[in-house]
Amino acid sequence: MVKIRIINAPPYRLESMGRLLLMVSWFTSLTTAAGGGSAPSAEVARGEHIARLVCSACHVVARDQEYPPLLRETTPSFLDIANRPGVSAQSLQHFITNTHWDDQKIPMTMPNVMMNKNDAHAVSLYIMSLRTR
Repeated sequence: MVKIRIINAPPYRLESMGRLLLMVSWFTSLTTAAGGGSAPSAEVARGEHIARLVCSACHVVARDQEYPPLLRETTPSFLDIANRPGVSAQSLQHFITNTHWDDQKIPMTMPNVMMNKNDAHAVSLYIMSLRTR
């Protein structure tokens, strides 16, 4: 723990120092690992944002999702996907970037969302952050 000693500092400096310490604390919490120490919180948050924009049309990506998926056929929720045995961030990223819609196959498979590798990685980290077992 770092101790900061301020002697005879004007009140505005104390307030600024408090804000600085609060910002450092906040930044530290963003960069600490999420989901058991495996991914920075900022990257997980970015993955959640992308999932809410792109994936929520077909999947339940979060408990507080604003709108339900549009599909009649249910798709697995991100929570269900996260808790499947053998699922990893790498396997999810591969699946996201390599799926292609086959409109002849029933039930239809996931469409190619044309997500770049960085975004697919962020989404996969978000999904893994939901793992409960």
